[in-house]
Amino acid sequence: MKHRQVEAFRYVMQTGTTAQAAKLMSVTQPAVSRLIADLEFHLEFKLFERSKGRLHPTAEATQFYSAVERFFIGIDELEHSAEQVRDRSPTSLRVYATPALSTSIVPKAISRFRKLHANVAFQLETASYTHIALRLQTHQASLGITHAFPDLPGLTQQAFLQVPHVCAMHASHPLSSKEIITPQDLEGENVLRILPEGEVKWDATTAVLEKSGVRFNSNIATQSSHTGYALIAENLAIGLIEPFAAHPWRQNGVITRPFRPRLDHTYVVAQPDIQAVSSMVSAFIDILRETAATFDADLGAAVL
Repeated sequence: MKHRQVEAFRYVMQTGTTAQAAKLMSVTQPAVSRLIADLEFHLEFKLFERSKGRLHPTAEATQFYSAVERFFIGIDELEHSAEQVRDRSPTSLRVYATPALSTSIVPKAISRFRKLHANVAFQLETASYTHIALRLQTHQASLGITHAFPDLPGLTQQAFLQVPHVCAMHASHPLSSKEIITPQDLEGENVLRILPEGEVKWDATTAVLEKSGVRFNSNIATQSSHTGYALIAENLAIGLIEPFAAHPWRQNGVITRPFRPRLDHTYVVAQPDIQAVSSMVSAFIDILRETAATFDADLGAAVL
């Protein structure tokens, strides 16, 4: 079976005549008829029946045509991929980010990036820390934006931001009048407990309070910071929590205050370790850093 024979068959199926197929192929009509005959000989079944000057595909031809279309769609995809490589721009960037980052810094970075590179498509998915690591290790993501990983096989990471946790509370709470919150201020308070996920643990937060000798309750717990802010909005607890998800909850009465001593956490951009870094990926990471630097001057963040 030769490619030219299959191409002739495809054009006849699409146009219904050998004459139109010949025009598309820039050959003579007899040449198309000969290609179809040769293909039928090779396949050992008839492709067309002629009736009243028209060609009518057989049931076998219809079944075979579906496979032919899948083949040509694959060729078209390869052509498109080659064009993207020539243009040094990926077909799309598939980005995974933790919920807090995917609803704060990352969309702003994408917006700024798209103003400069409108032809690059984005797929932004929200995922947990462990899920992001899995997607990167199995090459199902271009980038992961999350808390710093330990050394994990199959991925590389570069720190882009270090930011302290804040003390979040409802505006009606008595501590809202203070500009800075310290461990001693939390004596007797119900402090939201953030559950660990994989290698990400929040032991440092609890350790600061316990080391200070502060007696506090911790009977409200969650793993998601957005859920944590929702609980804080109901005045169920005070939270020592990441600051990114705070903004949408301010209209629900949540306020944040700096906490001392600082509880800094590092955030990274991670990639599959054998993936070549394209110019578009590098450009997006640069814009992500710029966005992080201007996201909120009150965060006390340090861009790395």
